[in-house]
Amino acid sequence: MAYAKRSEGIARAKTNNNNRNGVNAKTSAKTSNTSATTKSKVANASPQEEAIFLLKELRNLIFKEYGVKLQLRDSRVSTKIGHAAREKLGLDIAAQVKKKGGNKKFDWQKWNTKLFTKLFGQPDALKYAPEVVAIFMSMLYDTISTDPEQAIADLVEFNRASLERRNSFQEQEEEELDDLDDELDEELDEDEEDIEDELDEDLDEDDELDEEDEDE
Repeated sequence: MAYAKRSEGIARAKTNNNNRNGVNAKTSAKTSNTSATTKSKVANASPQEEAIFLLKELRNLIFKEYGVKLQLRDSRVSTKIGHAAREKLGLDIAAQVKKKGGNKKFDWQKWNTKLFTKLFGQPDALKYAPEVVAIFMSMLYDTISTDPEQAIADLVEFNRASLERRNSFQEQEEEELDDLDDELDEELDEDEEDIEDELDEDLDEDDELDEEDEDE
């Protein structure tokens, strides 16, 4: 009786072990097949499809690691179009308001945060497609091509030049501040030297007085 129970237990253990091995084998095979399928898809894909796959992998990785969602090309172009349109329109309106004179002055803060956004939305979240904004701008300015694609390129270039100009101004201001700091440091050094010279003179005078007292 005991032998029969022991045999039954051994048989049951073998069955369970076989079942576990079967499950593990199926899981391993499934994972291997999925990996093989993914590799097969990438291997047989066109360069464009491979690039799209890689782009998705990168964006997912960066988002999981840093919580940052990388912008795509179209989004970046749209943002540049938005900034270019806002600045170019603002400069034009400001110049005309100044030329007209009077008590009304152009308020950049109001234009950037209220007036422009009311019509176009934020530069990085435009209400209209970049092509629409580009065509609209070409209706106002002869420096913007009437061809939609070229108009977009013109606005992108305007944004690049504007950013380069601002960076140049910032560098110039920083250099001027550094020069001012150097001048102040030199003045302080000169003042310290003058004070030290005065102290040395006072000490020499005190020594002379002491000598005179001793002679008396």
